[in-house]
Amino acid sequence: MKFLALSIFILLVGCKEQRVPEIAKKPNILFLFTDDQRAGIIGAMNTYDVLTPNMDTLVENGTSFTNAYILGATTAAVCSPSRAMLMTGRHYFNIEPNVYAQFAFPLEDRGKSNKLTFPEYFKANGYNTFATGKQHNGKDWVERGFHHVKSAFLGGMTTHFGTKVKDYKPETGWSEPYQQKEKFSSEVFADAAVDFLGSYSGENPFLMYVSFTAPHDPRTAPQEYNELYPSDSIELPKNFMPEHPFEIADEKIRDERLAPFPRTDSIVKKEISDYYAMITATDAQIGRIVKALEDSGQSKNTIIVFSGDNGLAVGQHGLLGKQNVYEHSVGVPLVFCGPNIPQNTKVDALAYLHDVFPTLCGLTGLEIPESVQTKDLTQVIKGETRTVRNSMMYAYNSWPGDLIEGKGRKHNPGGGHRAVRKGDYKLIVSAKHDVYTYQLFDLKNDPWELSNLIEDENYAAVKDDLMNELKKLIAETGDPADLTKKEFGLFDNPEAYRFR
Repeated sequence: MKFLALSIFILLVGCKEQRVPEIAKKPNILFLFTDDQRAGIIGAMNTYDVLTPNMDTLVENGTSFTNAYILGATTAAVCSPSRAMLMTGRHYFNIEPNVYAQFAFPLEDRGKSNKLTFPEYFKANGYNTFATGKQHNGKDWVERGFHHVKSAFLGGMTTHFGTKVKDYKPETGWSEPYQQKEKFSSEVFADAAVDFLGSYSGENPFLMYVSFTAPHDPRTAPQEYNELYPSDSIELPKNFMPEHPFEIADEKIRDERLAPFPRTDSIVKKEISDYYAMITATDAQIGRIVKALEDSGQSKNTIIVFSGDNGLAVGQHGLLGKQNVYEHSVGVPLVFCGPNIPQNTKVDALAYLHDVFPTLCGLTGLEIPESVQTKDLTQVIKGETRTVRNSMMYAYNSWPGDLIEGKGRKHNPGGGHRAVRKGDYKLIVSAKHDVYTYQLFDLKNDPWELSNLIEDENYAAVKDDLMNELKKLIAETGDPADLTKKEFGLFDNPEAYRFR
């Protein structure tokens, strides 16, 4: 049994439901965030054979959303718009692009934004705020939102041994970068979080934002974790394909060039093995943080949120990356646990990652700011309602600036996807050059998205209903896509996206 070989700390005490005295301060918040962790990649979710004893404990002691997703992205660095939406509770169509596509803007404009973030809001409402780990939307939001920043990585991806990090204090500004070459990145960030918990003595509640860079590639976990997952013992996903069946946006982006085409069984098994090792290694550090919370005496009055910024294909549908709207790439884990939150509960309500901002407001009794565009999940968590939305959309397209002559030749820029989920059915509309491709899936009976029902006359009414719903959601969210135009009309003026 793999569990007998697992030499990591297994969390024995978690965020068990506790009755908080009426006179207690507002609950603390601990937000644990992974990078590229797909929905279901938690042992307790019983979807993939991965060892995550500490994440399992969070699931067992909290409420998990089994239909949690990101909205999408308009750049191959999907995690940047995803994090911008999380921070603001806004759809990325309504956030300044210099925050989530910083590569396309001069240094002096990168990250500049007047949008309110949840750390900034909680800070203004008496919370002592702390951050460590990946900050992918520039310095401005970090400086505005946090009293203390330790071991912050300012960027998208980096090596996991020797990650260059910085500290920040409002009184002294940013430190010079430093690195610990002998430590895995997740351990560096956990060290910072454990130190904060061990030394915290303030009377005000705290908000901790712990943002890991794992399991994002390069997938270089400590060796003992790689040994847990021999490649030849890895099971290929049911929707493994050597190549994607039709041309799509960014099909040759950096993520997709991590392995040659066509994909082979052995290559994909090795990719999955390394992916699982990264997740298990990070799970061990999550165990350290939650144990430190327990030791601090603060756990009885702390809400823990665990999630990831986006999913990852890792061989599914012939893809390795996340630049698409299939379940494996838009689905994320989302778990809430803490005082008065039901334990060992799984709910199927449709939820976005950027519902976290209003939900934290709901759980702590703060008014939801008018700038927030998403939904408060508190009533779902408390069992007072089953859902807060009946449908949701997903979006991805190539960065329009890549179409400027001389840029982006390698990954065949242009193209995009728009998709809608309503009930058990999901419609994907893909546009690449002059070709539109439609896919209709029954997710209840076909969760791996293998059987396209679009030509089945029995589902004609379902297709029409979903298409109308998609158009409605495009209008409601402020999405500039026009489904009647070539490639949704998103690339009609690429010069507007030129670096300036």
